[in-house]
Amino acid sequence: MFIRTTALAALLAALLVPSATAATPADSSTERAAQPRTTLTFTVDDCEGCELQLTSALGTYAEADAGRVDIWNSRTRTVEDGSVTFTVPTKRTWGMSVAIRAPWEGHTGYRTTLAWRYNGELQGDEVTLEEAVTKTKASACWEGVRSREVTMPIVVEKVRVRGVRKMVDGSIAFVPTTQSWLRPMREVWDGVLGSQDVNICR
Repeated sequence: MFIRTTALAALLAALLVPSATAATPADSSTERAAQPRTTLTFTVDDCEGCELQLTSALGTYAEADAGRVDIWNSRTRTVEDGSVTFTVPTKRTWGMSVAIRAPWEGHTGYRTTLAWRYNGELQGDEVTLEEAVTKTKASACWEGVRSREVTMPIVVEKVRVRGVRKMVDGSIAFVPTTQSWLRPMREVWDGVLGSQDVNICR
């Protein structure tokens, strides 16, 4: 009896001791450090104090309908000396939208959003303010990059828009050189793209 009890105890002890080769959860900070990252700098004239926030939401129509889209947001950063820089996981540039809040904006009821492409434009086409204000559709979704460093010029200009209760100062924001983009193309008013919710890119 003693031998059987001792053998059983030894077996239980062997089962309870963790194996040296057992997998352990990866440290989240190690995972973050291992991800490829992109330093993304936006340059913009006459927009000191403008606040930018990046969002990445990439999914299919089925995923969006089921509420399963992986949504990522950056911290808000402020334009200083004509530029603002973010360092983000490279994969988060895919399906990225850019929300902009200018110091002059009144109660618009939406967040001004960067237009990566307007209707009628192809990747690489130049866009002026005079052209932008004539547009009726735009994409808030960037196709993204694999580069480690990107400098992206953008245009942000004060315009009059219909606010919550009256006409107020608002902003139009777009890239002066049309970028690679993702659907959907959304309706805009005089070139102004505004968002009240996350832009889910497809």
